[in-house]
Amino acid sequence: MMTGETLGADDYGGSNISRFIRKCNDFRSKPAAVLIVSTVAVFADTVVYGLIVPFLPEILQDRLGMSSSSNGLLFGCFGLGVLIGAPVSAYISDRWKLRKWPMIIGLLGLGATSALFALSNAYWELIVARFAQGLSSGITWAIGLGMIADVYQGEDMGWAMGIAFSGFTLGYLGGPVLGGAIYKAGGVHAIAIFVGAIAGLDLVFRLMLVEPKDVNLASSSRVGSSADLELCQSEKLLQSDSASAHLGDQLTKQQVILQAMESSPALISSPAALGKSESLHTIMESGTKLTHEHTEIHVASRTSNSSKIPSGTVSTSALPDNISVVSSARQSEDSAEEPEQKRTTMLDLLKEWPILACCIATISITGALGSFEPTLPIHMKDKYNSDIMVISVVFIAIVIPNVIIAPIAGKYTSDNRVLAKVAPYGRFAFMIGGSVLQAGVIACLGATTNIAGLVINLVFIGLVGGVAAVPILSTMGEHVARMGGDAYAKVYALFNIAYSIGVIIIPTVLPPIMNAVGFAATMGV
Repeated sequence: MMTGETLGADDYGGSNISRFIRKCNDFRSKPAAVLIVSTVAVFADTVVYGLIVPFLPEILQDRLGMSSSSNGLLFGCFGLGVLIGAPVSAYISDRWKLRKWPMIIGLLGLGATSALFALSNAYWELIVARFAQGLSSGITWAIGLGMIADVYQGEDMGWAMGIAFSGFTLGYLGGPVLGGAIYKAGGVHAIAIFVGAIAGLDLVFRLMLVEPKDVNLASSSRVGSSADLELCQSEKLLQSDSASAHLGDQLTKQQVILQAMESSPALISSPAALGKSESLHTIMESGTKLTHEHTEIHVASRTSNSSKIPSGTVSTSALPDNISVVSSARQSEDSAEEPEQKRTTMLDLLKEWPILACCIATISITGALGSFEPTLPIHMKDKYNSDIMVISVVFIAIVIPNVIIAPIAGKYTSDNRVLAKVAPYGRFAFMIGGSVLQAGVIACLGATTNIAGLVINLVFIGLVGGVAAVPILSTMGEHVARMGGDAYAKVYALFNIAYSIGVIIIPTVLPPIMNAVGFAATMGV
């Protein structure tokens, strides 16, 4: 018999290169791959918004002779594009279960419109280019966040959305940092090349990625499960058997699920396979005992905490003690086909107060963060005579703290133990508390008399802004999951719309206000 010591590389399945290729092929069907592609897409979308911040005064005021009010209008046009692109792409994506092609179209559009902006020589051309950029951004952003919600559930969704929000922050607030450095090195054409490269890279990744609906079948919600292969095979078999279950002598749908659980225990912890099986969920909670003269299946558990089973998921740790579930043939009405569910619309989502509250919070929080792009560069240039590089570096003070705090905030604001301590407000306690702190720190920003004080204030704004904003994404996703999970792209389109409203209103109105009352009073507003 051949021992482990005598096996060569080929005996383990081929060369190192072939093993690497197989691992890459396996990884593209993992939830982590979806998270990476979506985070890069969110970064690409939002970096386009902020890249122009440092050099916009030079282009508009110095080169084209425009007033400072024209700066805010360019940011508003971007938000208007997002306002249109996000809901249209979300409807198409959720209606026909498409995630791949809308994102591909959006990424292609993002690269093309960035080139258009670089080639623009008149103000109206810049307006058209920014609107088209916003349109493309709205498409990819809503789809990207929807993809994450497709494959991450429960507490995992919190930290996953926190990572995605880090990509948002790097683009939204880090864009000015990159924009200043790239513009100084190669001008506006270098900016277009950079955005095109990011969009092209993410496009390649997206083409390689397995569709999220298939990722849900290919692996469990937790990344790196050792039972992925067994789970994939068992879930596919379960789907096939459930679809072919009929009345009479053959097994009913409930019996098929129970027998599959007996043959493959990995299925019990798989929300992908059992997420739509309300019948099994009912069996677990009530301890119903089904009888059949030929078949007995016993399912045991280690805990009795059945009340914590979330809708649409089943876990062995949530089964009642000593419950014996025995499969049997049922009457015809038990296995009759259920009528098709009514599709969730955006209006249905807005009727849910948690989602409506999240939209209002998004307008406030992202709008406050967006107040710096059109005002801070002008203030620093006028008061401190700062050049493009200094303005870019100052924005790092918001970016780094926000990127660090976002995954941490996502993890702890989705922890049931933490949420229990702030009940009944839940994540809204973090949104409200973070917003109040953010407003106070922004008001103090106008009182700073030097760049050092400005940087310290921006650090605190980055920290409290992350705590306030990250829970919005996971709250919206989890509420849609409780509603049936058929409107993830739509709910994040609403997030984009709310974000766009903040981006349209605040950057458009603040420059004229600053011209009238000054920077300090504007920050107070």
